[in-house]
Amino acid sequence: MPQIRLSQDDAQFLRDLQNELLTQPNDGNADPVFWGVIETREESAPEDCGEARIYNCDGDCSVMTLDEAVKWVNENIEDKDLIHLWDMLDHDDLDTVFEFIHDEMGIEAASVVWVEEHSRVSEGTGAFLTKRACQEYICRYGYNHSRPHTYAMTAYRNYELARLLKILKTMEIKED
Repeated sequence: MPQIRLSQDDAQFLRDLQNELLTQPNDGNADPVFWGVIETREESAPEDCGEARIYNCDGDCSVMTLDEAVKWVNENIEDKDLIHLWDMLDHDDLDTVFEFIHDEMGIEAASVVWVEEHSRVSEGTGAFLTKRACQEYICRYGYNHSRPHTYAMTAYRNYELARLLKILKTMEIKED
């Protein structure tokens, strides 16, 4: 039988990888499984689809949830008469908060926009053999992604990956 010579470190790495491949969850996917980073982003949507947000382009442009808009008003309102009017309004109604920002605070660049959340596998990270490796990547570099988390994918009919993973899961590992 052909033999591959491995250093002790390489042999231990393969033993650890083999154990992990045999014991990690598959998150409901058929073998072979590989892991990727999935991101969730808010993207613009047609009116009345998704969730309404207040787009405020006074100074720095931002898209705010209702809670963020209420906080923004509380931090930026200065006129005592406006504060009194603001205190009498329903802060749980997006249209009311928007109208106050636009009409009373004079932020004409404000508008109501609609957004939907979309999840997509990140194209820039490649594939990970283990969930742990994917999680470690997210811990180190998650700041480059929008709400990242692991995502298990099946490599159904990917015969090369299936064969490689089978070899890794079943081979006997000996070091020199």
